[in-house]
Amino acid sequence: MIELSALVELASDRARRRISIADMVHSMGDGSVKVLLLLFALPNSIPALPGTSTILGFPLLFLTMQMALRKPPWMPRWLARQSLSRKDFAAIVLRLTTLSTWAERICTPRLGRYVDGCTLRMAGVLGVLLSVVLVLPLPLVNVPCGIALVLLSLGGLYKDGLFSILGFVAGFASLGLTAAVVIFSFRVGKQILLFWHF
Repeated sequence: MIELSALVELASDRARRRISIADMVHSMGDGSVKVLLLLFALPNSIPALPGTSTILGFPLLFLTMQMALRKPPWMPRWLARQSLSRKDFAAIVLRLTTLSTWAERICTPRLGRYVDGCTLRMAGVLGVLLSVVLVLPLPLVNVPCGIALVLLSLGGLYKDGLFSILGFVAGFASLGLTAAVVIFSFRVGKQILLFWHF
């Protein structure tokens, strides 16, 4: 089971008005990359206010880099200072706890070669690409990228190769969708410029 007690305790601390990214990383300790990855990916897996994916995409970018390099979680100072209200953080932790309870019932260690060290590094590299997409202000692609990151995180956390495979499929599909959106946007923009030129 995912150890979430530290995050629950942080969300329940009424002495805090805001919870910084540094607080989250510190509370989870050195072995928390995949849990933190799930924490930041989860809000991106559902429709949210514009700009949310950009804000949450930067922590994901650093976490996926560290997953690819097999390093403990680290954030630059400017990013570590960013924070959420305790109420918003508590809502995310509640969703994470619900997801953990659901995942406990269906995730199981299987297809081990798809969650070994090499595969997790590849998942980290794919996660970097997905995080870059989340940082960019592109329409339609945030939720698919968020879902792919959630699946990859669950696969790594529960040693479940099936979820890892699903994460890779969803991730590459999301990158394909992103390419289609970029090409379509470029063509529409080009047509608009031609229209105004004439």
